[in-house]
Amino acid sequence: MKRTVIPRAAFCAAAAFTFSGAPVSAASIWTEGESASPASVQRHPWWYDKVKKDLLSGGEWLSNYGAKEGTGEYAIEVPEDGAYTFWIRANPLQAKLDYSIGDGPWVAVDFKETRGQQNIAEDNKPDMRFITWVKAGVLDLKKGTLKMKFRMASANNNHGGLDCFVLTTDAFVPQGIVRPDAVTAAGPADWFPLMPDGDGFSAESVIDMSSLNHVPAGKFGPVVADGSQLRFADGKEPVKLWGAGADFSAKDSREQSLQRIRYLRKHGINYVRQHPLFDTVATNGRIDPEKLAEYDWWFAELKKAGIYSCWSVFYHFPVSASDGYPAELFNELPELGKSRLRDTYGIIQMSPDLWDLRLKALTGLLDHKNPYTGLRYADDPALATVEFQNEDCIFFWNPLGELSNPGRKKWPLHAKLLRQRFAAWVKERYKDDAGVKAAWGRFNESLDSGELALMGPYDMDARRIRGRLPGQTKRAGDQIRFMTEMQRGLYEKTEKAVRATGFKAQTVTTNWLGGSSLVDQANIYTDTIGSMIDRHNYAGGGAGGHNIHEGPIYADSHLGKPGKYLFSIGFKQVGDKPFSLSEWTMCPPNQWKVEAAPIMAFYGMGLQGWDASLHFAQGGSRIGDGWPGMRSYSTDTPHYMGQFPALAFAVRKGHFKEAPVVAARTARPEQLFSGTPAWAQNYYDGKTQVNSPGAVADEMFAVGRVTVGFDGGEPKQAEAKGLWDEGARTITSATGELVWDYGRETILVKSPKTQGVVGKAAGRAIDLPGVAVEVSTDFVSLLFTPLDDQPLEASKHVLITALARDKQSGAKYSDDGTKLEAVGTAPLLLEPVQASIRLKGAKPSQVRALDYQGVPKKEAITPQADGTFTIDGTSAAYYYEVKR
Repeated sequence: MKRTVIPRAAFCAAAAFTFSGAPVSAASIWTEGESASPASVQRHPWWYDKVKKDLLSGGEWLSNYGAKEGTGEYAIEVPEDGAYTFWIRANPLQAKLDYSIGDGPWVAVDFKETRGQQNIAEDNKPDMRFITWVKAGVLDLKKGTLKMKFRMASANNNHGGLDCFVLTTDAFVPQGIVRPDAVTAAGPADWFPLMPDGDGFSAESVIDMSSLNHVPAGKFGPVVADGSQLRFADGKEPVKLWGAGADFSAKDSREQSLQRIRYLRKHGINYVRQHPLFDTVATNGRIDPEKLAEYDWWFAELKKAGIYSCWSVFYHFPVSASDGYPAELFNELPELGKSRLRDTYGIIQMSPDLWDLRLKALTGLLDHKNPYTGLRYADDPALATVEFQNEDCIFFWNPLGELSNPGRKKWPLHAKLLRQRFAAWVKERYKDDAGVKAAWGRFNESLDSGELALMGPYDMDARRIRGRLPGQTKRAGDQIRFMTEMQRGLYEKTEKAVRATGFKAQTVTTNWLGGSSLVDQANIYTDTIGSMIDRHNYAGGGAGGHNIHEGPIYADSHLGKPGKYLFSIGFKQVGDKPFSLSEWTMCPPNQWKVEAAPIMAFYGMGLQGWDASLHFAQGGSRIGDGWPGMRSYSTDTPHYMGQFPALAFAVRKGHFKEAPVVAARTARPEQLFSGTPAWAQNYYDGKTQVNSPGAVADEMFAVGRVTVGFDGGEPKQAEAKGLWDEGARTITSATGELVWDYGRETILVKSPKTQGVVGKAAGRAIDLPGVAVEVSTDFVSLLFTPLDDQPLEASKHVLITALARDKQSGAKYSDDGTKLEAVGTAPLLLEPVQASIRLKGAKPSQVRALDYQGVPKKEAITPQADGTFTIDGTSAAYYYEVKR
């Protein structure tokens, strides 16, 4: 029988958190699922057991797949009487797993709250081969032999898999296959495991930023636009909104939801996005009063915590046959599952009838009175932003690439309808074929046919018009004008209807982009109908796409390429409007992603003057397990949420000055319809950086604000002489607070208050205005935050946030870092930052490492006579507190 009895002493020596309230004498019993004796199971002959055995604790599991239920029995020696917490690691997907104690009844395992859920299929297919930890309860057990039995009885072929289970009287926090006795004391350079549990919200936590939030949200009126900035209607100072996409989960209890809100507020968040709202509050395409009531409660609780809301109202808006959309058009819309509803995504921008159905739903939500606040949403100043449509526009590949391609079978009637509308528009403009030919130069069709061929994004390339109608620049310009008028018309109608409800805060049309840099310029112009411009962008990731799989990864860092990849999106900032990013991240398994959040805070929200940031995506009430959910998008990791206290403090306290405009690209709307770009622009297509001759250099992002505008003024670009040293490959910001050394791939953060270093700093003595550091770790984000909001040199209370690379236990990269060879499993391993630090000014009176919840650890760090102290892996920490 494979089982281990683990003494408490082994636990405490290795733990990465502080135990409290534990019994004096304690033990844990770890039992392997495959050690059942007897076992009565049916193994699938070839598929179900093809799993990554290295992710199972004993390299195997007990599995069942067949016509009969599977069972396994275990005889366990309980060392002492006590209340034992019962943890199980098993397959949760569509699974029914029961257990019994002695001769007692079967008890169902509830998989509602899982930890470290992970796909373990060898081929990474998202079928039923998953594994997770779940807390099954607390059992009162007596010393002696205990008989325990498990039963697999799922509706789908009685499938199930049991990896292991643990009985413990100690504060065991399960993480992957790591046993409590496997963790040893860390050396200075040793990566240490992160073993997160629910936040206890200790009053001792140094990272608690709750006081940054005024309460309730909306206390100073709605969030209004003041030129290119946001402010509260009853205030005068600019407002910065910092947060994440944090969708309400009806699966969570209210207690869990309140814990999550407290966790968000603690980490400095004052803004969250609900995406998509309609799907959250609707059933079968109709507003569901019960679901809406649950969201009403969530919104009200966020408001109490000083957290403003952004509504991403629609994504794949569903319609039914009874909604009145013509049957022949309805029938070619894609089906949405088995609901008999159809999906309007991609097509709604060209369909006023579908748009009107959705607009009615939007205004209905704004008119709804929330019983928990007593206000209609239109009147509630805690609703900061209403976004009309998520990631959809007429200029994108989907739909325009489909609608313009005569060989495609998707939406043929809609494509014909759009061709007819274009023909009617052209006829109104040019009257007859002769007029068209005179305008376009070439015209081999006839208006009498009632329809005209369309170009797609590929055809309307910024470098040349190509494809089926090569060289027809004027025609391309007219098609862009036609689509612009169509899309702006829908946006204008919606803006007017939303304002008619009384809503006074921010509106966003969409956050999406055109399928080429040529059509994207017109798309930005249509977005100026809303009061704020918003965009999405991503970097990193790899072969798994939305998930993390073995295979090639996008391995680049931003630090050698200022203004590229994720931050190329900033070149779409409209000069006279607020700007936000409502989805962004640098995805794992990229090894340098710790750089992304500081660049977003210091360069985006600071230097560029962006107004709102929503990281994608937040989903729990604590730091997650490993790479949470094995998804490419998670806020609940040290690299994001772990840096938020320092970053939110800097952003919301205004530690970084907004730079003057150093590059303004301007155009008259008429220039957008010439068939050639109104301005040259480099861009990132999600995979590669595309450079355009004559474009503003990407590096200007690190100098100062870069904008576009449609007022027809003169474009301008300031001289970067004295700031951009191309020989040394360094760029000093126009504010003097930031230095981007892209030659050595390092950023120096030099504001009077927040300071630090991000990137490849190893082996260098770095002298900042308030601190001198020598770093041994190859790649770091080392930030110094004056918690008393004084200049760092004078601060008496400093938070140090020190993070380097992360990886899952057992994860393996290729030697050149371009491939993930093994994904590993929880716990997350953190590379320690090794650095010698000397804060300028008074010597420290106290230096302490903090745990991941910001609570001081017992061991103090002793400074040298000159105040210098060292941080490294022996503290197993990424937060430190200094008092002077």
